[in-house]
Amino acid sequence: FDERISGFAEQKFRRDGIEVQTGSRVISVSDKEITMKLKAKGEICSVPHGLVVWSTGVETRPFVKDFMGQIGQANRRVLATDEWLRVKGCEDVYALGDCATITQRKVMEDIAAIFKAADKDNSGFLTIEEFKDVIDDILERYPQVEHYLKSKHLRDVTDLMKDSEGNDIDEVDIEGFKLALCQADSQVKNLPATAQVAAQQGAYLSKCFNRKYKWKDNPEGPRRFRGSGRHQFHPFQYVLLVVSYARGEQAAAELPGDWVSMGRSTQWLWYSVYASKQVSWRTRVLVVSDWTRRFIFGRDSSRI
Repeated sequence: FDERISGFAEQKFRRDGIEVQTGSRVISVSDKEITMKLKAKGEICSVPHGLVVWSTGVETRPFVKDFMGQIGQANRRVLATDEWLRVKGCEDVYALGDCATITQRKVMEDIAAIFKAADKDNSGFLTIEEFKDVIDDILERYPQVEHYLKSKHLRDVTDLMKDSEGNDIDEVDIEGFKLALCQADSQVKNLPATAQVAAQQGAYLSKCFNRKYKWKDNPEGPRRFRGSGRHQFHPFQYVLLVVSYARGEQAAAELPGDWVSMGRSTQWLWYSVYASKQVSWRTRVLVVSDWTRRFIFGRDSSRI
């Protein structure tokens, strides 16, 4: 999530009397206390408890583990795929959902090839216009660049083309180009293991399979900076649809254009999106009716 959303959630929990501890690794749980290791200091501490609710991920399925051992990925927790969801080390094998993770290529690995492709007149310098010519392909092939722009609250990639004093420049050499993008790879993050990601990946793969032969002759993906032509498919891009629900009829949402909406009004956005993503009209009606009953009569705690 955007740091503004994380901050909103932490403040909301703090007002509700909930203490959030980050950077703490649980080592053991006994009948009376939880033992944790603080990553920042390396210290071991214990916290007494009356009730422990543990929420964590699930273990890799034996079938996937066996397959990972056969293809040389036995030392990994999940399957490694490229940006097209193709399992690395295999031909025509794809993986999606929480059994796999996308290994995003670093922009610095291809920085020289990108500069060469953009520098059409081979002058050794890149003008703003030449940079703009490859911006769309860079953003699609290396989504961490866009995440980096958002983290710095920059509206355009060309905002990176500035000198040390923050002034606009007309052209940049290879070293200046590297300096402008060297921090982008720090924004590479694994996608969350949620149904929202898996659903988007499934829709993406079905589209690729249905149009595979058409795209073989007419590739539509971003240009190949290492080599000629374009990639056959567009790489998978996850779209965060919504929202962080922070209880108490309040929510926070990251909206297009680097906007963040927080508060009670955003809660209604959460309701509408959540209901629209149900698999059938039957479940939509059940969910909305449950919300209506809770709003009128309060939450039923008799089964807790």
